[in-house]
Amino acid sequence: MTQKPKPTTAPPSAQELTSRLDRVRALMKQRKLDYYVSFDPVNVYYLTNFANSVHERPFILVIPKEGTPKMVCPLLETTHVKSRARLPLEYATYYEFPAPRGQNWFDVYRPLFKDGARVGVESALPYGISKKTPGELVLDDIIEDLRLVKTEYEIGRTVHACDVINEGQKKLFEITRPGVLVLMIYSEVQRLMMERVVADIPAFNVMVTSLTAAVWPPSISHDPHYVLTPFTAMEEGGPHVSIVAGKVDGYGVEVERTFFLGHVPEDAKKPFSVSMEARALAYEMAKPGAVLSEIDAKVRKVIVGAGYGDNILHRTGHGLGITGHEAPYVALGDDRELVPGMIISIEPGVYIKGKGGFRHSDTVLITETGNLNLTPAPDKLEDLIIPVQ
Repeated sequence: MTQKPKPTTAPPSAQELTSRLDRVRALMKQRKLDYYVSFDPVNVYYLTNFANSVHERPFILVIPKEGTPKMVCPLLETTHVKSRARLPLEYATYYEFPAPRGQNWFDVYRPLFKDGARVGVESALPYGISKKTPGELVLDDIIEDLRLVKTEYEIGRTVHACDVINEGQKKLFEITRPGVLVLMIYSEVQRLMMERVVADIPAFNVMVTSLTAAVWPPSISHDPHYVLTPFTAMEEGGPHVSIVAGKVDGYGVEVERTFFLGHVPEDAKKPFSVSMEARALAYEMAKPGAVLSEIDAKVRKVIVGAGYGDNILHRTGHGLGITGHEAPYVALGDDRELVPGMIISIEPGVYIKGKGGFRHSDTVLITETGNLNLTPAPDKLEDLIIPVQ
């Protein structure tokens, strides 16, 4: 069994961020780009450690093929950027938006580019900014491609984030009983996890930290994205489907479980077993060189073969990293191969109206020889029946 990597809570070093920038520039050189423009706050955070939210005052990171990257930002936010960014930056500051002629963001943005340049832009760049970007524009999601495979540092941060939600998962099982409200589950579990985050990372960034916990009782667990009300109550039996997830100072993770309160209804045993068989196959296949779409196709065959083809609502899994949902995708249509250092969820599900939902989800690291589950909560039926007295 692969040894679990050590957790870390330290912010990224200058060396870590410089290495990411160097890899961006290597791809820029390969694709003959003079500049690369990033607007997506997730990608900006990945390269700089600075997090922002999109509003009318844009933040734009301009990466030349040589020299120091330039951050276009409003004067109001300059100290914010400097307090969080750990990559050396030069600043192109504008006063306000809107502003008089000559003082808008695009007035400091456009001079950053040389005439006739080839400029790489990401898919998330708004049309209004692309129209103000000079040169020959080339659509290329370089940064998202680089985020697919995690560094040793990123893996350590993910391990720590999983340690936090693993505590939350244990607490969720302790307090979930018939009649208990979603509001109580969320408040108790979220508070426990946040206390751990504060203790481990006193200077954590609230803009990239969010923690949640919830349970879908059997009457609605067939609808996995149903928006719960705070006063949704737990029920006898099951299947209940829980989620404990979020971002811990910039690293997204999740653990989900199907469980039962008091007893297992007879008609829940087969779909539970089928979902676990599908899950086991996904784990068996999740190793370096495996094609993501092929994993999803074979996992689906297990569910279809058991007669539940109409009860599949989603893919087998998705990537995790500095967000809770990102590439790669264990899904039909994603023909990339798994590589050591990728982090994915494994979560095939069966959803039957009138019976409920059946899904476990874990945060899984792809290793040199296979995979490692970083959220090893109870997963066998006998361990998922919670006594109610």
